[in-house]
Amino acid sequence: MARSETGRASPPPPSRSGGVGAGGVIGAALLGAVLALGGAWVLAANGVLPGFSAAPQAEDGDYATTDALNGVNEEVARLRDQLAAGESGEAAPAVDLAPLEQRITALENSTADLTSLRQSAEEASRTATTAQEGVQGATEASERSSRDAADALKQASAANQTAGAAQQAATNAQQTANSAQSTAQSALEAAESAAENATSANEAASAASSKVDGAVTDLGQRLAAVEEANKRAATALAAANLKSAIDAGGPFAEQLETYATTAGAGEATESLRTFAAEGVPSERQIAQQWPEVESRISAALSPPRPNAPVGDQFMAGLRSLVNVRSSDTPPPADQSDSAVLARLDAAIRSGDLEGFVSEWDELPENAKEASADFADNVKARLTAQQIVSSTLQDAITGSEPASTDAPTTAEPANQG
Repeated sequence: MARSETGRASPPPPSRSGGVGAGGVIGAALLGAVLALGGAWVLAANGVLPGFSAAPQAEDGDYATTDALNGVNEEVARLRDQLAAGESGEAAPAVDLAPLEQRITALENSTADLTSLRQSAEEASRTATTAQEGVQGATEASERSSRDAADALKQASAANQTAGAAQQAATNAQQTANSAQSTAQSALEAAESAAENATSANEAASAASSKVDGAVTDLGQRLAAVEEANKRAATALAAANLKSAIDAGGPFAEQLETYATTAGAGEATESLRTFAAEGVPSERQIAQQWPEVESRISAALSPPRPNAPVGDQFMAGLRSLVNVRSSDTPPPADQSDSAVLARLDAAIRSGDLEGFVSEWDELPENAKEASADFADNVKARLTAQQIVSSTLQDAITGSEPASTDAPTTAEPANQG
């Protein structure tokens, strides 16, 4: 069947027979099937069919091209040729292909807009690709955000765990602090109790210390008293030994040194050192020496006149040898020579050596020179007696031994 220049099929020639053969039926069926499938595919690709509007967007290679449609047209032409050949060989009845040709014509016309549809589809594809890229970028951003959110969630979870651990540590620390405070309070109470006990013990110790101090003080006083008593006893013993040595009339240097060491050296002991080597005459020896000394004093008080008569000189000599005086001691107001000699004699006889020294000090110088050696012996004896008396008195009364001022002494006279 020939086609016109406008692309439309020329009407078939009049059928020569009134029936269609089996080949014609089969060919028509195949042609109808191919046309139906091609038309359905085109309509579905363009979204005409309602059941395929929601189909996925086709890719660029899925659109029907002009070459594909030309192939379909060639196949249709080939089928027409076969039908024509079949008609010439067999006396098949003529088939009315006008409706089929109309459908093919409509299909061909629909392909005229295929280029614009393809361009629109390509533009839509590019738009979809751009949108897909944007969606992919948004998806990637969303994924990054999701990962960041997941990391942030992990960090928040870790921070939450750290905060929980810190809270637990703070709770434990608070419990430890409470326990420490309770322990400190208990320790403070124990310390206060110990302080009270220590205060009580300190007061008791102070009281005991006071008692001990009192006892020690009392004991010290007793020991001091005992030591003092021992010292006084030793001093008294040394003084007694010194008195015995002096009374014996012999040397007493050893006894004097013992006394000076025990009682302490003083003016009195130093005055006795002059007589320590030879000794001090006893009172008996002094009494024995007195008459001779008395004669020298009497001669010095009443010397004979060189031009006196012989009788007067003889009587003066007799008075120097024999002294006659009353038994009563003259009063101190009587300063006559006989009264002075009477008082000196009475002092020697009674052992009043201090009275003798006091009276002797009132004599004239010539009388003192005549009896100086005897006066020194008397003063030494008096000093020894005063030392011994003072020491013994101090030992008895418990007072410190006092230095006894001895009368002025001279060098010991020759006792020979």
